[in-house]
Amino acid sequence: MKNSLIHLTRKSSTGLLSRCTSRNSSPLLNSDTANINNRFYQGRYQAARCYATTTTNYNIPITLARKNKISYRLKALFLALVPIVTFGLGTWQIQRLRWKVGLIELYEERLSTPPITLPKKFNRKLVDDLYYRRVNVTGRFQHDKEMLVGLRSRFNQQGYNVITPLERDDGSSVLVNRGWISRDKADRSTRPNSLQEGTVTIDGVVKKGEKRGIFVPMNKVEENEWLWTDLDTMAERTNAHPILIEKSLDVSPYVANKLIDEGDPVGKIPAVELRNTHTQYAVTWYSLSALTSVMFFMYIKKPRAGTLRKHFLQG
Repeated sequence: MKNSLIHLTRKSSTGLLSRCTSRNSSPLLNSDTANINNRFYQGRYQAARCYATTTTNYNIPITLARKNKISYRLKALFLALVPIVTFGLGTWQIQRLRWKVGLIELYEERLSTPPITLPKKFNRKLVDDLYYRRVNVTGRFQHDKEMLVGLRSRFNQQGYNVITPLERDDGSSVLVNRGWISRDKADRSTRPNSLQEGTVTIDGVVKKGEKRGIFVPMNKVEENEWLWTDLDTMAERTNAHPILIEKSLDVSPYVANKLIDEGDPVGKIPAVELRNTHTQYAVTWYSLSALTSVMFFMYIKKPRAGTLRKHFLQG
């Protein structure tokens, strides 16, 4: 307080403060050191108070005090809300984490069960019930309706996923993701061995379509150019049910490499492919909540600007 008063005294107007100082300072008659110091600081305090309460400067501290009070309350309110909101977001991420873990466990359990024959009757609920379920389906490939989705990177190469309708004996069709081919095998004439004729049985996993990313362009449907798996549009275009069977990889890596060289689509090893980043998000939000809580505490403990002026005015 004493240092602040001396600092304020030094920054004040020279003429007015000099008058206040000369009027309020007491002569130092006592040689005692402690008494000299007390009288010195008492004189400085009276001089600063005199300057603050002078008529020409009286309204300035009052206006500043009001502005500082409003600004202080707004900042305090903001700093109080931030930790509450971030803590709520962290708790929400914990709930999402539990939900995602349960979902992954469900899909892993489905993958571990023996394959079943894909039912003939189709409805939307069937896709949800069979999602990540291993199935087998028999029919004939309609190669003239083949669709390539890509580019997709695999085996350190660029290529496409081959999606072909499979017509069953009852006349209905389902879409089959037969697997990946390299970019130089996009033309069907370069891979005649991949164009299987006759009845085939496919073992695979039921999957859903993809959601278009923010920066992913739209598919060129009329030109049969697909950048992402738009299952509904693909099914409508090929007159098939909107369900996707992803062919499983059931050969050794050596055979898989040989199939790639020949242009035969190579399937994937069945696995649950769900991202689970909720733990990192929860840690981030809780850390922000703790940090902003400390900032709020430090802010409310810090003296407000204008407190010294207000003290002078109130005496």
